[in-house]
Amino acid sequence: MSSAQSEDTELFAKAARMLQADGLPGVLISNRPWRELAIEAVTHLQTTKVPIYVRHGQLVRIQRKEDGTPFIDALTDATLKGILGRSMNFVKLMARGPVHVAPPDNVVKDILTMGEWLFPPLDSIIEFPIFRPDGTLIEIPGYDAVTRSVYVPLPSLKIPPIPEQPTDEDIMNAQVLLDEAIGEFPYENEASHANAIGLMLTPLIRQSINGHVPLALIDATRPGTGKSLLAETVAFIATGRKAEMMTAPYDDDEWRKRIASTLSEGATIIIIDNIKAKIQAASLDTALTSSTVKERILGQSKNGVYAQRATWMATGNNIQIGGDLPRRSYWIRMDARTDKPWTRGGFKHNLHEWVPEHRGQLIAALLTLARAWFAAGCPKATVPQMGSFQQWADTIGGILSHCWIEGFLSNLNELYEQGDDDAQQWAVFLRVWHDFYQNTPVLVSTLAKDIKTGSFDDGDTGLGVAGLYNALPDEVSDTKKGDFKRKLGKALSARIGTQFDESGLHLIKAGSDKRSGAVFWSVAGLQVSQDAIPQKEEISYIPTPLEGLGGGLSGDIPLENKLDPEENKPAKPANLQDVQGLAVDEVGHPLQHFQIVMTPQGEGFITVNLPRCVNVLLYLSQEEVSFRTEGEIAQIQPLHQAAGPDEWPYTIASLTDEHILRLGYPSRAALGYPPPSPPLDDLQ
Repeated sequence: MSSAQSEDTELFAKAARMLQADGLPGVLISNRPWRELAIEAVTHLQTTKVPIYVRHGQLVRIQRKEDGTPFIDALTDATLKGILGRSMNFVKLMARGPVHVAPPDNVVKDILTMGEWLFPPLDSIIEFPIFRPDGTLIEIPGYDAVTRSVYVPLPSLKIPPIPEQPTDEDIMNAQVLLDEAIGEFPYENEASHANAIGLMLTPLIRQSINGHVPLALIDATRPGTGKSLLAETVAFIATGRKAEMMTAPYDDDEWRKRIASTLSEGATIIIIDNIKAKIQAASLDTALTSSTVKERILGQSKNGVYAQRATWMATGNNIQIGGDLPRRSYWIRMDARTDKPWTRGGFKHNLHEWVPEHRGQLIAALLTLARAWFAAGCPKATVPQMGSFQQWADTIGGILSHCWIEGFLSNLNELYEQGDDDAQQWAVFLRVWHDFYQNTPVLVSTLAKDIKTGSFDDGDTGLGVAGLYNALPDEVSDTKKGDFKRKLGKALSARIGTQFDESGLHLIKAGSDKRSGAVFWSVAGLQVSQDAIPQKEEISYIPTPLEGLGGGLSGDIPLENKLDPEENKPAKPANLQDVQGLAVDEVGHPLQHFQIVMTPQGEGFITVNLPRCVNVLLYLSQEEVSFRTEGEIAQIQPLHQAAGPDEWPYTIASLTDEHILRLGYPSRAALGYPPPSPPLDDLQ
């Protein structure tokens, strides 16, 4: 062998040793395409099982903060270069021989821009054992392909064995231990206590639910009742550390940024603490019903997409919620029944000390309840309907019912009523609008101008526009902040066709301005098919103040005939489908206003005749009665013929002009009718 060959052999042997240094794989930087070097480096990362994952088109890893909190960290050029340098040897042949070099920047950039990798996909981090959808338990730390999550428990976590088939005694012992943790909070009712246990179970079964999880509202009558302590207890059991509290932003843009920032780190517990103002944000509503959240990455021109698998909580005193949030929440209400709840004492445990010491046993207790339900075949329970949260409600409700814990979600209706203030405000606003403008379409600019004018009327609702200002919903109540006209227009557009109460009043677009294209708006009532109404003549109407009738509807009194007499033809018999829920005569015609009728509660005359809303003024009691069921409405029968166009409809002797005015209806003289004829004996 020549000396040159000997040198080459020694050179290659040295290079081979350097490539395998420290038992790591190696990449030889030689005269070949960068793509081959990048593929070789990625192959080494995969075969050596370096913990790199793919999350929505990005390479990520799991890191821990100073307090031990695990979080998902997107790989940058620098972090990937460091991982490559620690995971393999890069060797380059130089003139003086092979040398170790840093991973080439071109190789690093090429790996990051591949777009498709064979690393496992990652949705979330878990810090405690959880159930898969099939009921099996994730107990071994590391990556789980079924739930696409990584189990990274604290080294100090020790969980007692969970029985495969929990007995009744196991279930009772588990409940006793959980009661030591959360049993002394002053729950307002049985439902709040059951919902609190459901909240504790939620992080453990979150990954087994394909649907969404609602927001837990932890609410109290006074400060110092224990709202935040309950949220911290749930969070500590789930994560092993104190919870990170998020304050509620004041605008939707900030909500969106904070939600995305929190989810980008793979958060499993999110607490919105000490809410002061009304909580209403479209971004929060969307996040609660989404599997992913998309937001622009700070400092970059691209969007990040983050999995949303968190358990959400919000705390506050007498929390006010608006928008769609009431139907995306469940309620844990506390009432210590004292003016200074923070002065209470005599509790069995200091939870700040006791919960960390017994975290493993508390997790085991929760897992025992859940496993008992899975082992029993997941028996169904009767729970309220919750739309996109139904799988969560069925699962938690099934576990609690199987373990004899009653009351879960039984306070939902109270929450809906408490949180329906937004709908009530809009209902009032539409009534005032309808009373002021009647059926006249108006531009947003006109409406905004009238509202602002009303703000200077010192509450004198007699001026009309002040009524509009005073009835403004909270969402648009600040007429001086920002572009009020634009904000008002957006609020109207978001509520087209929405009926907020039984009156049926709702917003419609009534055309547009031909020159500017601006939209005209109007408030319409319940739509009754015109085929169901006898069309004897075209009539002008004036509203009558029938406050309290049919949810604020106004009655209509004919003013004048607009058609020639020969055009007044009998109406065609009504289609029964068109008059469903109306009071009708023997041939199916809807009964007219002031038609004399016999009702289940006595004789009177009709003031309102709308689908499932027939109001009658009774003669004897002079009381306005509303009939809403089909059975009651079917019993309403006409006693006399309806009045003709020139005949005054009030044919009861007791209904004098003075009495009519006192009831709030236009008098005979005001409407231009002839004086009353002598009273008929059979009508007295």
